[in-house]
Amino acid sequence: YFLSREVNVMDFSDLLLLLKVNDLIEKKDFEGANEVVDELLEENPDNASILFAKALCLDAMGDFQEALEMAEKAKNIDGDVVPDEFYNSVSFKANNTVKRTPKRSEESKLPSILNSGINLIDKNEFNKAKLFFDRALCIQSENIEALVGQAYCFDRLGMKTRAHELIDDVDRFEIDPKFLKYFDELMGIDVEDAVYNHESLNEVTDLCDRGFSYIENFKIKDAKVCFNKASKLDSKDVNPVVGNAYCLYYLGYYVLSFKECKRAINMDIDSIDRVFYRKVKSKAKEVK
Repeated sequence: YFLSREVNVMDFSDLLLLLKVNDLIEKKDFEGANEVVDELLEENPDNASILFAKALCLDAMGDFQEALEMAEKAKNIDGDVVPDEFYNSVSFKANNTVKRTPKRSEESKLPSILNSGINLIDKNEFNKAKLFFDRALCIQSENIEALVGQAYCFDRLGMKTRAHELIDDVDRFEIDPKFLKYFDELMGIDVEDAVYNHESLNEVTDLCDRGFSYIENFKIKDAKVCFNKASKLDSKDVNPVVGNAYCLYYLGYYVLSFKECKRAINMDIDSIDRVFYRKVKSKAKEVK
């Protein structure tokens, strides 16, 4: 519909996105089209065709007042882009509809913003990607995924110290799987060598079983001896690390226990019980 008009000069990648918008509108997926339009407007805020596409989406979603504003902005840039019948229709609805569909909250836009950041990282456009993560953090200052994405962009732009400062207190446990690969790369974790692909030695398994049995019977020092032996036999097995974390916790070494928990999570994200992890983290913070 709107691509039948002349399109202003833009990057080829942006033109492809605009074609995608056109396709989504034809399929009547106006929310999906609106998300792509928002991404395009970040780089092309004065493109009349994109502004008209935004007006089309907003009109279809019932946001008539903002649709009219977008249509007027597009007309001011290029008077031929917005058809008169559309402009007259949306003007009538904006001026005669008392109740309109409320705008989506800023937080509801976060998934779309984060996905835009991921897409730009995949294209190695780290400066652009960082802008999306900056925007996400403005909406939700403690969003872990945005923080990891921002750190990854800083790292790729050569600001490695800044990158690692940002993720110093980030828990791998709490990161969305989409962003784990960035976090693991920043932390130097070899995910291909993860412990869940590793078969334990029988002797290691026996020592760990004995160690956890000792913990159940509150024989913590005996348990720690078992886990230490198991770890020396196979440093890639996560079970001795988990066992050692429990032992250190029960012996009152909370900070050391927390470090072992994080080491275990880096080896296998499912290795540590979440309730135990939060308990250790809380105790470690009290000590600090």
